[in-house]
Amino acid sequence: MTAPINSLVGWLEQTRVHQFMQTAEWAVPAVQTVHILAIAAVFASSLVLSGRALQLVGRDWSLAQWGKRLNGWIGWGLIVLLVSGVLMICGEPGRSLGNSLFRLKMMLLLVAIALLIPFARRIGRLREAAQPTPASVRILGASLMLVWLAMITCGRWIAYT
Repeated sequence: MTAPINSLVGWLEQTRVHQFMQTAEWAVPAVQTVHILAIAAVFASSLVLSGRALQLVGRDWSLAQWGKRLNGWIGWGLIVLLVSGVLMICGEPGRSLGNSLFRLKMMLLLVAIALLIPFARRIGRLREAAQPTPASVRILGASLMLVWLAMITCGRWIAYT
């Protein structure tokens, strides 16, 4: 690890959150469970939106209708992921911050958010269910799914490296 990461790890290990996460037997499994449920909500909502953008599912509703229904799940899910992720990092800072797969996962998260913003804006404009989906929206949807899958894979592999 680099010196700044070592300093951050050292500081985090002195926090009350770290001490709590280390001593309360139920804390880590509870936070991990919440994190996994939030991943499921974000991924499932994104999967439906991407599937609709690719015209594979939900053709009875417009993309705007699907977006209106699911964007809240994505937004709140990302907030829960942020909070639970920070708690897990505080619980084991050396394990996460020193892990190259964790850093890759965080980079992929930035890519996902960079894709999600224009995707959400563009699907909001597609109000008619029969309206053809522009290629740019289909590409964003497919790319978003690939990035979420890569993030989930990195997250699972973190435990084994």
